Amino acid sequence: MQQNDVRLANSGFTLIEALIAATVLAVGMLGGGVMLLHSLQAHRLALQRTQAVALAADMAERMRADHVAAAAFTLAAGVTLGIPPSSCDAVHPCSPEDVAAIELYSWQQSVMRALPDAQTAITAAPDASSGSNIYTITITWAQTGDDTVASITLTVQA
Repeated sequence: MQQNDVRLANSGFTLIEALIAATVLAVGMLGGGVMLLHSLQAHRLALQRTQAVALAADMAERMRADHVAAAAFTLAAGVTLGIPPSSCDAVHPCSPEDVAAIELYSWQQSVMRALPDAQTAITAAPDASSGSNIYTITITWAQTGDDTVASITLTVQA
């Protein structure tokens, strides 16, 4: 009879152990899931920042390529450009200012497609020491899944 009492006591104790182990496992899995969600969000934010840096560098290269009309690349904050009038063709080539307007519009559209709620601005300030202009390219956007606004600023001389 004593042997049956020991078996009954052990069988209940094993069930409690199994429940505790399952609870610990469930908490561990939940923690792993939370870590995965945080890493996905960090990846998305890093991707947006990388895209913004690449787009700002793209505009800097466009300005350097068309340095004759670099002053035409200014853009006030919050302004969304309309499609520039295209009066250029094989007979009447584009002026540097026309090329700058087309490049600026194309760039702004790329920024707006790549980043959520994106705003762009390009300001120019003369640099007396070099005789050229210092341009500040600013891109701001709403971070996905977050209530904060991110921005990137690139300063270039052209």
